[in-house]
Amino acid sequence: MSIIVIQAIASAISIPTEMDNINLHLKDGQVVSITKKEWKRGKRFSDESTFVYMRDKKLYVIEKENIESIRYESVNTHNKTVDFMEEYAKIQPLKEEAKQYYHTKKHKRGRFSQVLGVGAVCVGATVAPLVLVVSPIPLVQAVNRLKKVDYQYCLKGKEWKKLKSYHKEQIKYFKEKATI
Repeated sequence: MSIIVIQAIASAISIPTEMDNINLHLKDGQVVSITKKEWKRGKRFSDESTFVYMRDKKLYVIEKENIESIRYESVNTHNKTVDFMEEYAKIQPLKEEAKQYYHTKKHKRGRFSQVLGVGAVCVGATVAPLVLVVSPIPLVQAVNRLKKVDYQYCLKGKEWKKLKSYHKEQIKYFKEKATI
C-alpha cells in the first residue's frame, strides 16, 4: 500500500534539468543559459533596456539590444515564461524534439500510473482489501496525464531511445553553458 502512495508522490515531483533553462542567444554568437529561478530573482532589477538575472548571489546584466533571440528546450518552461520573455527578444519556436520528448514522457508516466493503479485494484480485490483505499490515486494521475498527451508527438522503440540519448547530450551541453 505504501508503495502506491510513494510512487504517486514521486511521479508528481519533477526535477528540473538544464533543458528547462531559458537560453538567450546574443548577437555576438554566445548562448547564455539561465534557470527560471535565476531569472525570477533578477527580474525585479530589470528595466526596459536591460535583462538581469541572479546566479550565486551575483547580479548579471545583459543589455536588451545585445539579445538576438530566446530559445526554449522544454515545453513546461515555454508555457510558464514565454509571455514574460517576449518583452526582451524574439522567441524562437519550440523544436520538434522538445515536443516529442514532453509528450512521450508524459504518455509513459501516464501508462506507468495506469498499470500501477490496475495492479493495486487487483491486489485489493484478491488479497488485501485495504489497498483499495489508495488504488484511485495512480488511476486519477493516469487519467489526468493521458488527457494532456498529444499523441501525434509520441515516439516508440528506437525513435524514443534515440531522442532520450539526444536529450541527455543536450542536458550536458546546456549544463556547460549554465556554468560558464
